Amino acid sequence: MERLRGLMGRRHEDDPLDYVRDLTKALLEGKLIGEEVLFRDAVGEIYSTLRKEVLSKTSDQDYERLLRAYELAVILRYLVQDGVKTSREILEELLKTL
Repeated sequence: MERLRGLMGRRHEDDPLDYVRDLTKALLEGKLIGEEVLFRDAVGEIYSTLRKEVLSKTSDQDYERLLRAYELAVILRYLVQDGVKTSREILEELLKTL
């Protein structure tokens, strides 16, 4: 994870949703796909960051949008863990949702 954060040049505490956007864009642009470990780390980071954000929001008006992004991250994580490599459409939807 530290290597991934080093490549991204920032930590997720700065602005968690911005960090997820940057990770998603990097995946879509193919910057992290070359190494499977980095790809899986990025997907895991997207998932855990969105999960933390969803669980911390209880009455925010953006809750539904955030929940939808989290749901997409759950699907993406599932697909990546099971070795399905057709996740581009989910990444694009995630980026639009954010």
